[in-house]
Amino acid sequence: MMQYAFDIGGSKIEFGVFDEAGDILSHSKTPTPSNDRDAFVAAVSGLIDEADREFGDHPNIGVSFAGGLDPHTGAVISANIPAIMGWCLASELSAILNRKVLVANDADCFALAEAISGVAKDKRTVFGIILGTGVGGGIVVDGHFIGGRSGIRGEWGHGNDVTGGLIRNGLAPVKCGCGNTGCLDAWGGARGLEHIHAQTSGNHTTSFDITDAWRAGDDYATRSIEIYCDLVSRELALMVNVLDPDCVPVGGGMASEANLIAELDAMVRQRVLGRYDAPLVVPGRYSTDGGLRGAALLHVAANAQGGQ
Repeated sequence: MMQYAFDIGGSKIEFGVFDEAGDILSHSKTPTPSNDRDAFVAAVSGLIDEADREFGDHPNIGVSFAGGLDPHTGAVISANIPAIMGWCLASELSAILNRKVLVANDADCFALAEAISGVAKDKRTVFGIILGTGVGGGIVVDGHFIGGRSGIRGEWGHGNDVTGGLIRNGLAPVKCGCGNTGCLDAWGGARGLEHIHAQTSGNHTTSFDITDAWRAGDDYATRSIEIYCDLVSRELALMVNVLDPDCVPVGGGMASEANLIAELDAMVRQRVLGRYDAPLVVPGRYSTDGGLRGAALLHVAANAQGGQ
């Protein structure tokens, strides 16, 4: 069955139409009306109406978004879109659109896409991680999300304290977006690498320029990458020890730097208790569109689970 899918972020809404084989037939984007719920609904409805005219009326819609859901009420409890905070996104959209809507966190959707048809296909335990603006993660076991009491899971970038590593490398801590100081989220994404480079070299530049300079052998960039990999690999090794995953696909902008991911993989495998003879931390097949692709698979995964 054809699937409609949304990946909703703070700045844009992506919409895709997928066929039964998982191939994308149509793809479009529109700005997110982040502070106006009526405008938000109108934007979503408009994309669906346009697709219906081309592909016919399809009942299943999957939604990926950057945030969490209360597992008891379905209300959005954490998101960068004020218009949907506290809103029961799945049930409300289902009623408004008159079709079944399933909603999940974008990192979970990325992990699902990689587990079903990506680099972790046929693997039992998949810990998909996002190294983008910040750090995120999703956990899929046997093709399904693992449950959670709070609705927030896989967030390995928060609640930890990398202050010791910062001090060891001569870096000054910065406050995380969650309000705490010491979270990996402030250091494990692209902005984190830029913070590291700015403090060690005095040069304010983009993560892409830093990785380019690293590949060219620049000493400052090399030092920045070493610190970055040290901080990230220590926290990721802990997650590997806890979850014992078969594969750790990487999504987000940093996943495009294959040499960096290979460096992380080597350091993680050196630090974990288990033995991994083959690469464990690898660039995801859907590192740039995993949220959208995973959203298109939400109904497939739900139907498979219901049939067990």
